[in-house]
Amino acid sequence: MTEFNELESTNQYLVNALILARKTNEVLTENNRRMERLLIKAIKDLQDADRLMGELKNSVDNLTNLVTAKAVKS
Repeated sequence: MTEFNELESTNQYLVNALILARKTNEVLTENNRRMERLLIKAIKDLQDADRLMGELKNSVDNLTNLVTAKAVKS
């Protein structure tokens, strides 16, 4: 029969826990990188949307002014 070695058993448990923690850290690090890329893309998309909304507002304002000017002439 094999004798139970508490020190060796504890050491093996801690090594396994450390390996698991490192793997978890790698996954979390990659997820953070992915999230950062997505956030950067979302910020750029929002900036583009804001710019386009400004252009749309200007177009609507110009159209409104044209319609108003035609209505005043009539």
